[in-house]
Amino acid sequence: MANRRSTVVDNRNESIANISRTRRAQLVAEFEGELGIDYKARAKAAEAERRWIARKTFIVWTIALMFFAIACQKLWIMGQDVDRPFSDVNLFQRFEDWF
Repeated sequence: MANRRSTVVDNRNESIANISRTRRAQLVAEFEGELGIDYKARAKAAEAERRWIARKTFIVWTIALMFFAIACQKLWIMGQDVDRPFSDVNLFQRFEDWF
């Protein structure tokens, strides 16, 4: 089986894979700077997005807990109106009606 020859592109990809994270971040920042991308604005937008997700999560959980509390309160009030719990359930009466 023939071995594939190494090309310039392969060497460049290997060298990019072997550089440190810090150097890679510096190269990305330089490249973005040349393109006119403001990395500080991008970081600020990412932080704003994370904050919005946190706020949205808090709002959703608050509403869910409110619904749960209301349901529990309504069940408790319904239970207060009963003299004897489960007095309306008579299983033996129902079985006799079947036969």
